[in-house]
Amino acid sequence: MFSNRLGKHLAPALAGIILVLSLLTSSAQANQLEPTPGYYALPPYKLPAKPTVLDKQLLTTMGKYKVVGLSAAVFNEHKLIWNGSYGWADLATDRTVNAETLFRVASLSKMITATALMQLYEQGKFGLDDDISQYLGYQIRNPRYPDVKITFRQLLTHTSSIVDSGAYATILEEAPALLQEIDIQDMLVPDGQYYDPDTFGNYAPGSQFSYSNFGTGIVGTLVEKISGLPFDKYCTKYIFKPLAMDASFEPSDITNWQNTAVLYRPDASLTSFRPTKDNYNGIKPAPATSTGALAHSPAGGLRANSTDLVKFLQVHMNGGMYKHTRILKPDTADLMHSMQWFGYSMGGFYKQKGLNFHITDDLVPGKRLVGHSGEAYGLSSDAYYDPDSKLGIVFLMNGANLIEANPYYSVENAIAKTLFTTFAPKTSNKPKQLKVKAGASFITANNRKIFLQTPVAIPKVGKNQLLFLPAITAADALSAGLEQADDTVTFTIDESKATLTVGQASMTVNSKTLALPQAPYKQNGQLLVPVRELAAALKIKIVFSL
Repeated sequence: MFSNRLGKHLAPALAGIILVLSLLTSSAQANQLEPTPGYYALPPYKLPAKPTVLDKQLLTTMGKYKVVGLSAAVFNEHKLIWNGSYGWADLATDRTVNAETLFRVASLSKMITATALMQLYEQGKFGLDDDISQYLGYQIRNPRYPDVKITFRQLLTHTSSIVDSGAYATILEEAPALLQEIDIQDMLVPDGQYYDPDTFGNYAPGSQFSYSNFGTGIVGTLVEKISGLPFDKYCTKYIFKPLAMDASFEPSDITNWQNTAVLYRPDASLTSFRPTKDNYNGIKPAPATSTGALAHSPAGGLRANSTDLVKFLQVHMNGGMYKHTRILKPDTADLMHSMQWFGYSMGGFYKQKGLNFHITDDLVPGKRLVGHSGEAYGLSSDAYYDPDSKLGIVFLMNGANLIEANPYYSVENAIAKTLFTTFAPKTSNKPKQLKVKAGASFITANNRKIFLQTPVAIPKVGKNQLLFLPAITAADALSAGLEQADDTVTFTIDESKATLTVGQASMTVNSKTLALPQAPYKQNGQLLVPVRELAAALKIKIVFSL
């Protein structure tokens, strides 16, 4: 649930001494070392009967980063293209990972939790900018900003000012079992037994990003309040069963619970591993003692296997549908993937965010990917797809040497790049198709709707029609990085940068100044930029339908 991507990874000097050895040599050396008491040495990996080039590449990466077990899958909008499993699900029993091995997937869970809430949204049960207080039945306010409401959209974009500190962090660290018993209200209202003002950040709701697992716990609670069902039961009924997923936020409900991977962390020598989570020892886990959402960890508690996660990602890749089963409307899915926030958080790990979907350019070079990552108790997980090429990947690791975060761990970059390189279709030179209509609340980019918070503007200068869009929408449509400082925005595509400023009829592109037919301007709090000229300056091929 928590991430240690900042400040807790090992120093680069230590990483530099890790040599890329053959799998057998690495494993033999590991076996010669006495493991620390309570830890297990990493045995040699079992090789497939006829290892492919891809098998060898992944096993080499696993050997380099001491990955305990790996389950991976590659898919497109129509089918599962490939899946592979390697290494160990349980070091104590020599149980190996296979395609059905379940993992506690950590923050990949947030995509499911958001989808559950958005199913209720599309039924008209609430508005994204509604005050959550009226649905919880009690008022929640940041005590430093008592007049500012906290909304559904803010929870789903980690901008609610509800943070992972205060009582929530203390309980999680010192008495995590308590989360199965307490009412979330007791942490959120001033007269609650576990209320702590430090649960709220020192900034107004909606004004800053702070990654919040507790905030997603509140999302799960809202699913319960609005639907009338326990959070885990709701997800099973409306997501997992329709998609034929043997998955749950309640481990005792999973048919295949005995095939769950134990999660591990390495010792200081990086040669042996201790179990941290889901070490069942053949005993079926007991059901949670509370039906409250926090007891099932909406932020990180899902158990699922890689191929079932593919089904869920295909739903989002296909506008809410998996094969012939629809669990979301197309507009709802597109809304969840539309860029809702941009900035710089967690050392640059988060730069763009949808509704609990991460939008990243950093996992695979040259790829704008949509999905989420996860990290907890030694596990590292990634589930992303490329909206343009319609290729997606899922991979789950139950323990590894998580080093060299920039901003992803090197092992994540290595596996993701290997999978995309192996399966990606040939690069298409087709231009992006943008369809826009003056005054509309959305545009269409390659058949994907991107929703706007201020209408499309198509002013006319002389005989030419211009196209002005909010900067966040332009970045989303062009798959560009975006930074803003006051009234100046900078768009980035690979090595190209374009900087525009409100009121200036020119932009700077890689140190060159280019004239604009009309200056960027502000409307309804949004900074609007000329998209035709921006795309041309960044050498992005666009076909507009106005």
